[in-house]
Amino acid sequence: MKRKSKKLVLALVCVALVACLIGGVVLVVSGNTRYFEGEAQEYYESLLAFGFPEDYARSLTELHLLHPNWSFTPLLITEGNTLYRWNYVIEKETEKPDTNLISGSDDYRAYRHATNKETYDSGYYQASKSAVEYFMDPRNFLNETDIFQFYDLSAAHNVSIEEIEAVLVGTFMQDSMLENEKTFAEYFLEVGQELGINPVYLAVKARQEQGTEGISPVLSGECGSLLANYYENGTQTSESGNKVLAPTEGYTVEELLALDGYYNFFNIKASGNGLFSIYYNAMKRAVDGTADMAETWGSPSWNTLWKSLYGGAYTIKTSFIDRYQNTIYLQKFNVDSRAADRNFWGQYMQNVAGSLTESRTLFGAFASSDVLDGPCSFVIPVYAGMPKEACADPARGRCSYLAVATEKYDSATFFSSPILQASSDTVYDTLRVYADDSLHLRGVMTHSYGVKGVEYRWNDGEWLSLCEGDKFDVTLPISYPEGTSHILTLRTLASYDHEDSSKKSSYTVLSAVFYVNVVERPQINISIENHQNTTTTLHRAGTEFTLPICEEENFVGWYGSDNTLFPSGGTVSPKEDITYTALYMRFEQMRGAALAFPNDETHLRFYAAAEIATLEKLEKSDATISFFATVVNEDDSEETATVALGGIDESFETTWQVLSADTKTLEADSYNTKFSMRFWAVCIYSDGSMKASTADGIYCQRSATEIASAALADTTIQYDSDIVQHLTQIVSATTA
Repeated sequence: MKRKSKKLVLALVCVALVACLIGGVVLVVSGNTRYFEGEAQEYYESLLAFGFPEDYARSLTELHLLHPNWSFTPLLITEGNTLYRWNYVIEKETEKPDTNLISGSDDYRAYRHATNKETYDSGYYQASKSAVEYFMDPRNFLNETDIFQFYDLSAAHNVSIEEIEAVLVGTFMQDSMLENEKTFAEYFLEVGQELGINPVYLAVKARQEQGTEGISPVLSGECGSLLANYYENGTQTSESGNKVLAPTEGYTVEELLALDGYYNFFNIKASGNGLFSIYYNAMKRAVDGTADMAETWGSPSWNTLWKSLYGGAYTIKTSFIDRYQNTIYLQKFNVDSRAADRNFWGQYMQNVAGSLTESRTLFGAFASSDVLDGPCSFVIPVYAGMPKEACADPARGRCSYLAVATEKYDSATFFSSPILQASSDTVYDTLRVYADDSLHLRGVMTHSYGVKGVEYRWNDGEWLSLCEGDKFDVTLPISYPEGTSHILTLRTLASYDHEDSSKKSSYTVLSAVFYVNVVERPQINISIENHQNTTTTLHRAGTEFTLPICEEENFVGWYGSDNTLFPSGGTVSPKEDITYTALYMRFEQMRGAALAFPNDETHLRFYAAAEIATLEKLEKSDATISFFATVVNEDDSEETATVALGGIDESFETTWQVLSADTKTLEADSYNTKFSMRFWAVCIYSDGSMKASTADGIYCQRSATEIASAALADTTIQYDSDIVQHLTQIVSATTA
């Protein structure tokens, strides 16, 4: 998803947020600037004291909030050798054209050297200086996914066989047996524990080197035959179009055929110009094998897959991990001055993006195994003289495979409680709450690949489920004592399957960080006003207070200065000074009835009235009042009639709102039937409770004939001719 698409997503969900806010209470409008308080601030400062620059420390503190069991150690490159400043390191890494290569695919064109058109190692080009800078700058990759290139491969880690099996799913190694009658997963675990290398890393490395099918000639046991065929035929290009560049002399067919029966599981020394050199060097290395195992094996050679696996891991340990290349990054960029005898050349891979792509496979293994929240140690290089800003991606994020993980997805966070905030980044805010109170969280999360759920954690405790899916409306109890401060962290879980899409993006997104201060409840004044007097009570803010019981005539409820309305004896929990005033409303039924002729139909119309001043107050409150009427026939059957608001009646001592309701349409055979009507008022209070009351007054019975006859007999009123005609028809129909 491109960046401008994110803005569109943000705008669309903002509309949804506005919709979900209708009827809600917004407490605070806050910004989303990243900042740290409390334990997060202490952790940030500890990183600075440890030697991390500020831009490193900010990103790592966010990762700490997301995964508190992770630890970060700076590798101070320049401190080890003052010559190894940023520009010097880049100069050494770009000194030779084949030190850092990039695939010849057009997808990676932006990373190629501008003028060197020569190809290396079967279709690879020299990487540009800007590409080397991008892939070497650790600040680009301090996110949940890409940071695994700094994973300490020598750190102790309790690995289960299930984690290893998760890496091997979908590959030729899944559930497969080696010649020593152990599965690949079992043997990775055994070798890793024996040599002190993370077994998950070994499985990831094998998958990276051999792919999912494992069809490389170096695993076939018949690589010598392939080399002999290339040599005899002088093959320069393979059927798939890759450079072979077989030499015309210098070898014998017998010598090459003798390389059958050997394996190189981790592609140790598999490098050169063209496939012939690559495979030949790999097989010669397999023949040389592991000298330290010659007595145990009877020969040092890697003449079985399991020996190749062990020997390759042993080589990684002795050639890299034990020689200060204990991360994927350092195996690609050998910059630790403690390995000065082989800096800038003793590098495991030429692919300039190798540490990035391998780290994503390693991350995918952790994510799919659900072990990301376990202890992980990272060793991260820091160089003196680095540019002020992280070195830019030459492809500007358009090459999805090599873009920073955070560029591969869009996410957004939307809160309507406890704050009003919409952000495409992590939301930060400081909240003040009371002990034994609660914190209301309401909002929605979005992610390009969908949202599996949202989790929360207090301080460094266990992650708990806030909701499944993307929407939440949850109240969390506050169980901490007054005077304490805590961190409430929320994260969003992406819903795609990392076993299939581990190279796409992060598994979890840090969505919100709330610094929660538990404060003492202040004393507030609660004033009660009625006809007789006013009383004021000191009360702890936010705790329950029971309003007085009032049985006075026409009492509606206790009207708060915050425009709330509560019933007699209702319970409130105000957080600031407030006054509750007894609210009254006279609601009366008018005597008599009238005839109405809408659409030439005949109806009986009855009237009531309510004090408009009270109605206006109710309109301003978050309570509601509605009216309806019940019509009663002579046989005592009832039906409901809709109440309509009429005009203001000035004939009373105060201003009244006139209400009216009609019977159903009357036919000629019901003109003599007498009807009566009862008006009702229903109030729904701020706490959701309800009260229904009837209008005062006389409930008279009237028939259409009675009203029509009285109207025709009243000579003081002049009716329009069409009304007179209607009245006459009613009287005539009943006397006929």
